[in-house]
Amino acid sequence: MDSINPHVPSVALFVTRSEIDFSHRSPSPICQRWFMVLYLKSEAKELALTVYPVNMKNPEQEFKKAYNSNPPVVVFHETNDKSSQVVLTDNRDIEAEISKRFPVMNMNSLKEAEDVCSNVYIKFHPYLKSQAGDPQEQFKLRSLLTEFKRINDYLEETGTKFLSGNEMTFVDCDVMPKLQHIRIAGNYYKNLDIPRELNALWTYMERCYQTKAFQESCPFDQDILMHYEGKVAPNQKSVGKAPTLQQPTMTLTI
Repeated sequence: MDSINPHVPSVALFVTRSEIDFSHRSPSPICQRWFMVLYLKSEAKELALTVYPVNMKNPEQEFKKAYNSNPPVVVFHETNDKSSQVVLTDNRDIEAEISKRFPVMNMNSLKEAEDVCSNVYIKFHPYLKSQAGDPQEQFKLRSLLTEFKRINDYLEETGTKFLSGNEMTFVDCDVMPKLQHIRIAGNYYKNLDIPRELNALWTYMERCYQTKAFQESCPFDQDILMHYEGKVAPNQKSVGKAPTLQQPTMTLTI
């Protein structure tokens, strides 16, 4: 993706490369998080964004020499001095720098919204790794379902379009890529579906699907599935085609 505008500061985002088509659609939820944030800022004409995919199996020498870090890497260029730049890799530093440099569109999130979403991805991992038939599997599933309900109930209570109001903020860009991973990988490896009765959560996901920020940054389903290969119990693999043999798809509907 390239949206250069000479009249606003330029920002470069380095993300892990898709394995499906070598595009900027990164299978990393953290990379997608910053892609969404910076895309929204780009839509608001606060910056000009360029996204660079990096092959982490064989990183380009220029990338290794310049940054010596795993993506995401965010490079902020000064408007009047292209040789002057700030390079950041820490999530907190990236968020603080974006807020400082580009304050016109306020993307700060409510702490309550951040808290209600903080455990859903954490609870997903142990469930994904659990063996079928293990007594702990159902306990881990119930823990994950509880987190879904927490988000649903919060959205019902607030009645807002997104988690911190009626516009997307940092928390939406953080949690929505994770919910997409849970939806796609959970279904493939564990036959998990987000409960249909959680209407507020599904409505929220549908709103996120309709944004250009999510559509442009969303990885292919198969990239998500490959992201978790080696992270699931051996007997959890789907009996269907391996992700690399599937026709690329992107689930953006409910």
